[in-house]
Amino acid sequence: MGQDGALKTHDMVQETENGKMGLDVCGRLRSFDLNQEPECDRDTFIEESGGSIGGHEDEEADELVGAIGMDDVMKLTFDTEEEAGEFYNLYAKLSGFGIRKSNAKRDADGISRFRKWVCCCEGYRNEKWFNYEDRKREAKPITRTGCGACFRVKYNIESVKYVVTRFIMEHNHPLASEASVQHIRSHRKVSDAEYAQAKSLKLVGARICQIMKHFVIKAGGYSNVGFCIKDLYNRMDEERRKDIFNGDAEGALGFLAAKKDADDMFFYKYHVDNEGRLAWLFWADSKSRADFSVFGDVLVFDTTYKTNKYRKPLVVLAGVNNHLNSTIFGCALLSDERIETYEWVLSTFVEAMKGRKPVAVMTDGDSAIRRAIKNLLPDACHRLCSWHLHRNARSNIRCEEFNNRFYNLMARKCSTLEFEDRWARLVNECGVVENEWVKKLYRRRRLWAEAYLRGHFFAGMRSTQRCEKMNAFLNEYLNEKMRLYEFVRSFDLAIAWLRHTESKAVHTSENTKPVLTTILPELEGSAAEVFTRNVFFMVRKHLNRQELLISEGWSEDGGSRTYYYSKYGGHEISWRVDYDRSMEKLICSCMKFESKGIPCAHMFRVMVVEGMNRIPEACISKRWTKGVHCTNNGMKAFVADEQLTQMARYGTLKSSCNTMCYYASYMDDAFNDLQQMFDKHSVDLKEKWIDRGYGGDGFAMDSRVRNDRSRRTFGLLDPRVSRSKGDHKHAEAKKKRKCGHCRCEMQRLKEMVWLCMEVAAVTTDRLQSNTGFRDCVLLCIGGVKSIQELRNTRGDCSQLSFVGGHYQQVCILIPPATQPCLRFGAMGAQSLAL
Repeated sequence: MGQDGALKTHDMVQETENGKMGLDVCGRLRSFDLNQEPECDRDTFIEESGGSIGGHEDEEADELVGAIGMDDVMKLTFDTEEEAGEFYNLYAKLSGFGIRKSNAKRDADGISRFRKWVCCCEGYRNEKWFNYEDRKREAKPITRTGCGACFRVKYNIESVKYVVTRFIMEHNHPLASEASVQHIRSHRKVSDAEYAQAKSLKLVGARICQIMKHFVIKAGGYSNVGFCIKDLYNRMDEERRKDIFNGDAEGALGFLAAKKDADDMFFYKYHVDNEGRLAWLFWADSKSRADFSVFGDVLVFDTTYKTNKYRKPLVVLAGVNNHLNSTIFGCALLSDERIETYEWVLSTFVEAMKGRKPVAVMTDGDSAIRRAIKNLLPDACHRLCSWHLHRNARSNIRCEEFNNRFYNLMARKCSTLEFEDRWARLVNECGVVENEWVKKLYRRRRLWAEAYLRGHFFAGMRSTQRCEKMNAFLNEYLNEKMRLYEFVRSFDLAIAWLRHTESKAVHTSENTKPVLTTILPELEGSAAEVFTRNVFFMVRKHLNRQELLISEGWSEDGGSRTYYYSKYGGHEISWRVDYDRSMEKLICSCMKFESKGIPCAHMFRVMVVEGMNRIPEACISKRWTKGVHCTNNGMKAFVADEQLTQMARYGTLKSSCNTMCYYASYMDDAFNDLQQMFDKHSVDLKEKWIDRGYGGDGFAMDSRVRNDRSRRTFGLLDPRVSRSKGDHKHAEAKKKRKCGHCRCEMQRLKEMVWLCMEVAAVTTDRLQSNTGFRDCVLLCIGGVKSIQELRNTRGDCSQLSFVGGHYQQVCILIPPATQPCLRFGAMGAQSLAL
């Protein structure tokens, strides 16, 4: 490429003679812009060899740049300032240099009277940056050489055009090669179409580096993309800042307000702190509220962390629907985890559900949540998560026998008297009668023991595993760097996916039939007809188990009968089933129907004895049936906002073009015709896009946030970064571990045992002569590495003291109070080295 090069083809020479090129020149030059992605997919018409588009266009581009002269450029006119800048930038790209805007002048109406562009090497760097003393890193390379190349246009009032008034072609520096032009700043730009595609990929969880690779594969190489990964990061960040121009909290509430406008049953409420900052935020859509009206008998209450930039804990209020799938009733973002905060969440939740309260609540055992439930939901049966209790037991009681027996006792279906007897034996045999944590656990036995919770409906749940699984699912959409505006949009998308999986379960239950496999096809068919598919599988297990029951007799009293059954091989346990013939009602002593809502094996055995060929209505819980699934009562389950609709249309149109572009890429005439059609329609549609007020500054306008940037809709400030209980990363001080027996703080092994190579082994005579060591036990461990074999279960380890040692032996004195608390051997609970 020469420095005095020019543009030339037969058609363009004719246009130059007429003195009009404008957009035609820009469009002609754009056809030689190999680094800019065309409107259709570039990879659909790239040759298999990986070469350029069209075998002869590189040479034609060089001839084009090398043919146009000063006079040709001075005759050009442009309709707008942007067209002039686009022309000069394309000319600079083919020539091998970059440009930037220089001085300009505008009148009172905002019309640009003149505009000047200069070479990117124009001017010099300020001298102060060369003499900077406190430099922390290497200075940036010098790019300014005082180049005088420029391009200037002026607005002509008579012709209402921009005419060229100055054009200097000479440069005082070498021009860039074809391989390095792609790195010049003015030739790197993420177009609106590319940003729309990148944003749609980002919304579904793709990382920016992965999005960049997608563009590279589609363009056929990094040199054909037209921008680098830093440009994509900058564009995404720029648009992100525009979204929250009025504030992050304003953007989030604006999104929720838009949802409210589209969905009358959408509910949201927020609380502001003393500084006018968003503190608490709760929302629930129409589908969540409708689901709670049907499946709100059991509420699972859990908190998750690391979902937003402000470290606000996310409270998910969930339940289980008739397909045994998790469903979300509502969610809240909090600034802290105090009792007052959780009380606000529960009161707002009840308000959103029009005063209806759950009959059972399950939590992880947090004291603030427990107090809030006691104050706001006093009639609800509260249950603690069995998994969290077992984990706490393992961390507080270092005895495997106790932990295993405690877990079995927690889930054992027995009477309260049997539970009390087994608990007394457990604590006595494991030696934890005086343990404070065990005493506290026993005082709360009505919140976790199955013996006390039998007969209360919990939909078969004993832990908050559903919420934990929900949190893991949400983490695929949410991360700790998300702002609130991004958070609510991503959360909405995640909920849409959950609703989609639910619709698949509805389709399976309503439009397919299971294969009947039991020896009781009438009862099994009745269950398949009534219950949803997942519940049916659970019911069929109990139908199969009825074969293992042995009759222990029966009695009759008026119109009711009582049957007694025991399990084959287990006569020590028996069950009683009362059957009311007039009402066809069955009541079993196992209380499975009251606890899970499905008939048990003992009920099915009575149905077989009584010759029933269908399940009685009294043994069918409506919440598990097919017909109870929520139809929303005319309410919308998922309302896509305007921007999501635009992105969906963009994806549809882009997919529609793929087939046409693929076939056109094989034929020269079809390729040229299609390219010209794309160029023509792109210009027309962009003019309509600007005229209809969708934008004009290079990005699509969001209907809620960007219409009026100066007006603050809610008058809120962004929240401060919160400190939550689960935020271990930003904790002020690490909590010291305590002994499981005496609760004294346990020192680290290196603080308790000082291995001095020069100290001789302690002799027995020295121990006997010192009265302080008379009742101590001398532990000698052969070899320093064997110290890992010292195991601690529940002792006051801080009372251990090192006496002496040498290269092959370590001696530790064990006081009498600590001796019962230590166990040795490879099968111990935990090493003394904490």
